[in-house]
Amino acid sequence: MVMTVTVNWMQTIFLIIGGLGIFLYGINHMGESLKLLAGSKLKLLIEKTTNTPLKGIFMGIMITALLQSSSGTTALTVGLVRAGLMTLPQAVGVILGANIGTTVTSFLIGLNISAFALPIMGVGSLLTFFMKGKKIKRFGGVMLGFGMIFYGLDLMGTALKVFVEFDGFTQALIVVSDIPVLGVLVGTILTAGVQSSTATIGILQGLYTTGKVPLIGATAIVLGSNIGTTITAILASIGGCTAAKRTAAAHVMFNFVGSALFLIIIVPYAAFIGWLETIFYGGEKMAMTISLAHIFFNLFNTFVMFFFIKQLVFLSKKIIPGDETDIVVNVDSLQDSLIKESPVLALENAKRVIYSMGEITYNMYTYSMRYSFESNPKYLETGRQLEELVDTIDQKVHDYLVKLALVDLNDKSAHDHASYIDAIRDFERIADHCQNLFDFFENRYENKKILSEDAVQDLETLYDYVLETLNLTLETFRYSDKIKAQMVLEHEDMIDVLVRKYRKRHVQRSASQYEDHVDDDLFVDILSNVERIGDHCQNIVMNVLQDHYYIENPTKKLGTI
Repeated sequence: MVMTVTVNWMQTIFLIIGGLGIFLYGINHMGESLKLLAGSKLKLLIEKTTNTPLKGIFMGIMITALLQSSSGTTALTVGLVRAGLMTLPQAVGVILGANIGTTVTSFLIGLNISAFALPIMGVGSLLTFFMKGKKIKRFGGVMLGFGMIFYGLDLMGTALKVFVEFDGFTQALIVVSDIPVLGVLVGTILTAGVQSSTATIGILQGLYTTGKVPLIGATAIVLGSNIGTTITAILASIGGCTAAKRTAAAHVMFNFVGSALFLIIIVPYAAFIGWLETIFYGGEKMAMTISLAHIFFNLFNTFVMFFFIKQLVFLSKKIIPGDETDIVVNVDSLQDSLIKESPVLALENAKRVIYSMGEITYNMYTYSMRYSFESNPKYLETGRQLEELVDTIDQKVHDYLVKLALVDLNDKSAHDHASYIDAIRDFERIADHCQNLFDFFENRYENKKILSEDAVQDLETLYDYVLETLNLTLETFRYSDKIKAQMVLEHEDMIDVLVRKYRKRHVQRSASQYEDHVDDDLFVDILSNVERIGDHCQNIVMNVLQDHYYIENPTKKLGTI
């Protein structure tokens, strides 16, 4: 007697879609909660403990295990490379470790704790909504996300068990096993679609436990998931800096080459995993078997590729040529030992880092100029990344100068020390005003407001004048050039004149009856922020002029000019 399977397709599809949604949201929520729980310590931890590729691997494992996202780890790493706080070889080390770290979730799924998903979510919700402390609330968010991962998988597993009862589905899985390349392709496409290798592995674990998925086919899908997971890094690097593109290229090469090598030896490798399954589980189909295939692949791949980091870096530079100059901030020069041994040298090193901070600020201003006239999200994203870098460097140099203030400095060094404290504050404030410009124009684009032709011409003239002023300010700070300092002061006076003139013209345009009111009140704020950039340039060069005045009149107090 032949049994027919009756399937409620609507319920099945809803379970798969809903389960996948809960699973992906759980991963994201847990990662974001962990990031908030750790605060800014994650970035500092990566920066301080990745001075060698080997340390980078261990840090990549740890951070990715916390964030539950190799892409999130890559994003943090790219930011540090852009800031000059990490070299490309160190970044590659972190990426290698990230691939191992991403196996942690598959290992936890293999422990089969889905039965506790609902109580975990319940406790997490109680901590999130009824507790007062921020850390407790964030820990509750971690628990809630953790429980959602397993609850989502349980829903998908319930639905997927229906499919394995159909001969067509089973035959398709057998074909994948007979032609492992198809399995790699399936794993790549599925992972690229959901942008999570963890999701692919979780689904695969649920199918494998039904006994209908051959191990060799499951292993091929695992290999494909490692290729597909690079899609997020690729998308994130589009339009980014050279460092971002090279990091993504290294990520792709590492995963692709590793998967290709294992595809060649997939039969003995699947046999090895099957042997482990027999030893540990007596041949029973367990979700942990897929975890083992995932873990051993990434461990072996990382071990082999560790010896080829230099080659990965070389190839990534060849594939992504240096079409732009990335600013290098030599923060390693800010050594605590120099503070007592040679305070003068410590000050000089701090000045070099501050100058690099000024260069980043200059670049940020150029992107804010471009974004003012072209609604390009790449400019906005780059500007925000640069603002974050300025804040990071500001904090690092400020802390170093505070330590330096504790030692005895001669009068000249004490004056330099004070002027450098002022300079980092002014460069940071310039970056803040640039960020305001990004926010103003993002608001305009979202509300589909455009500038009139007259307003565009006014801004272009003012922007170019401020750009030249910023360039002169950097040169003044770098070389203590008194002549260029005077030029900055003259430029700043002209900026004030232009702002007053353009503000008046804006009022006239707004009052005109025949002019469309496209120049809203934010235009005045735009002018004010540009004017403030000029003011901070003036502050920076005034310290240079005071420095010259001090040298010529060492017995007189500063601030009298």
